[in-house]
Amino acid sequence: MNIYKKLLISAFSVIIMGCSGGKYHKVKKGDTLYSIAVKNKVSVTDIMSLNNLNTPHINTGTKLLIKGEAENQKVRPSYHVIKPGETLYRLSVWYDVSVEELRTYNNLSDNRIYVGQKIYLNSKYSKEKDHHSNSSTKNLYISPTLKSFKWPIKTKEITSKFGTRIHPITGRKTSHEGVDLKSKMNTPVYAPYSGVVTYSGWMRGYGKIVIISHGNGYESRYAHLNRWLVKKGQKVSKGQIIAKTGNTGLSTGPHLHYEIRKNNKPVDPTITM
Repeated sequence: MNIYKKLLISAFSVIIMGCSGGKYHKVKKGDTLYSIAVKNKVSVTDIMSLNNLNTPHINTGTKLLIKGEAENQKVRPSYHVIKPGETLYRLSVWYDVSVEELRTYNNLSDNRIYVGQKIYLNSKYSKEKDHHSNSSTKNLYISPTLKSFKWPIKTKEITSKFGTRIHPITGRKTSHEGVDLKSKMNTPVYAPYSGVVTYSGWMRGYGKIVIISHGNGYESRYAHLNRWLVKKGQKVSKGQIIAKTGNTGLSTGPHLHYEIRKNNKPVDPTITM
C-alpha cells in the first residue's frame, strides 16, 4: 500500500503542476541557476523573477518554478552587489545581459570589479545614478566633512581605481584602498580639508607618505611623494600645499596615491569629486 500511495501522490503532484501552468525543478547537488537555465532553455533572469530570488545562489532541495504564465514574468533586478568569486561574465549569464552592456551601464573602462560593488543591470537605472555609483560608497551617508573635501591635485585623471586590482608590480590580485592620480614629478599636493598631520615619513610600499587626521574618524593619505612639506603634529588648513608628487616606494612612475579612511576603513575618494 505504501508504494501505491507514493505513486498516487507523485501523480497528483504532476497533475497539480501541470494545471498550474508551470514547470518546476528541484535543485540537486551541483546544480546552478545557469545549468538549470540551459537545460530548460530559459534565462537565469526568468528563473530569478519567477521565484522572487534576489541572488543567483540557490540551495539543494529548493523547488524552483522554471516556466509560468507570461503575466508572472518580471523584469531583471536593477542592480547586483558583487560577492567573492563573481565576474562580469557570470553576471552577464545570470541576468541575460552582455558584458559590454554591463560596462556601459556602470561606466567601467575594463572588466575589473570588486566585492561589495553595486553593478547596475539596466540602462534605465544606470541613467538615474550619479557618477559615483560605480563605487561601493554610492549609498553611504556622506558626512558634512566629506562633502567639504577638495581634490588634492589639480588633475582628476584616475589611472587606477579604488577596489580590487592586479598590482602593476607584484602581479598579484590585491585590494587598492585608494586611487592613483596622474601627475608629473613635483606636482603640488593640497590638503583637501583642515586637520593635523599624524605621520610624515617613509612607509613600506607607500614610499614617502603624509597622513592627515581630519577629525570624526576621517584621515587622508598621500603616497609615493618626492617631497614632504609638513611635519608630524603640524596643523594644516584646507588648500594648503603639503607635499610634492613623486615616484617613491612601490611605484611604476610619478603619480599620487590618494586614500580616505573612516575609522581606518577605506572609502572611495571619488565620492568627494
